[in-house]
Amino acid sequence: MGRFSFLLAAVKGLKKKKKVRSKAADFERRKKAMVKPDSKPISFDDIPEDLLMKILAKLPAKHVTRLMGVSQLWYSLIASSYFTKLFLESPASARRPRMLMSLVDKADKRHYKFLSSSSTHDDPSDTSVCVLDQVLNMPGLGGDFVNPLRGLICVRLGRSLRIFNLTTRQRVTLPIIRSRLVTEANDNIWNFFLHDPVHDEYKVLSTVWEVSEDEGRVVRSEHQVLVLGPAASWRNTQGRIYPHRPYSRGIPLNVDDVMYYAAWIDKNISVVISFDSASEDFNMIELPIEAGIIWHANRASLMNYGGKLAVFECSRLPSDGSVDMWVMEDVGKWSKKTLVLPLSLMNFVHGDEFSVVGTNHRSLVMLVKTMVIPTEPRPFVHYDLETNKIIRRTELSPLPRLGFFGFSMQMALWQDDIENIMYLET
Repeated sequence: MGRFSFLLAAVKGLKKKKKVRSKAADFERRKKAMVKPDSKPISFDDIPEDLLMKILAKLPAKHVTRLMGVSQLWYSLIASSYFTKLFLESPASARRPRMLMSLVDKADKRHYKFLSSSSTHDDPSDTSVCVLDQVLNMPGLGGDFVNPLRGLICVRLGRSLRIFNLTTRQRVTLPIIRSRLVTEANDNIWNFFLHDPVHDEYKVLSTVWEVSEDEGRVVRSEHQVLVLGPAASWRNTQGRIYPHRPYSRGIPLNVDDVMYYAAWIDKNISVVISFDSASEDFNMIELPIEAGIIWHANRASLMNYGGKLAVFECSRLPSDGSVDMWVMEDVGKWSKKTLVLPLSLMNFVHGDEFSVVGTNHRSLVMLVKTMVIPTEPRPFVHYDLETNKIIRRTELSPLPRLGFFGFSMQMALWQDDIENIMYLET
């Protein structure tokens, strides 16, 4: 009986193999019947260019950049401005946020480091901690951090401006700005990196100024723009503006494609300057009196609050954790809001001084204690002003591990969640 069962199973197995082999042979016969004798196999060269770019735009950035070496055609397609824009608009360009930080020794700006978190975090709870423990080693990546923009970053070391693409690891050094107001001994220069959506151009705005020694008043300022691209050069801006000295990073508002920044026009008078990236027109906006006083004491920062410009007070915390914020409802029209920070959850206590070291595009600020023990990790709190909640925490490794001898440094902390495959050229 056992032998009969074995033979029966063997016969069934042979029948099954024969049936599978028959299906495979039938598929090959049908495949050959569909192909004409004089036809050739389909290749990538037969795919229309617009369809090919749509396919490539769905791939991760690291794969797209490698495919530039397939052929001259693929290189030209991927390097084109059309494909760069297509990729930026695709889900492939968005990645899980990672934190980046720029540290510059104020005593000697030749000492600097760019740090990154070792991993990304999807946990949105306030217990999520991101540690900045990776040093970004890229030639020339250092100096005063200007700002990030759509996956690109701009830094300045002395009078040299550089644009970096962290995805492709490309770098371009921009021409040195020429002005009679800037000398080796007088480095009065400030920069902004912005995008003109009307003409789809990346621009760098540079301002140089001269201050009267006796009055501290800005007596004159010059403003020049460089459009990133082949044979890039500096030119005077089309718009004119009252002499001023910028001292804050630019805050772009997508609702009107205008960038805002803080500036001094006199020793005791600060204002907000708006700059239209397309028309290159300037506009000067007065601050509310209370905000102006706080700003004069260097205790305020500009930020994007739900698509509106806002001035956020940075000072010694009162016992109830309340801070004031002024929101620009319309040009020159401000409304005051008072927020109560959850001090216990933020590990801040009454009397702590804090500052804003970074802002997101939508109401997210990154706060840090101003005074900490250098040998201890420095905590940062990511705080959503609209929801009044802690989003994430970031920790910086103790400063001695970074190789700095002093602790007087400037910081810039920002969130990088876009990959850009734009080919940089000047």
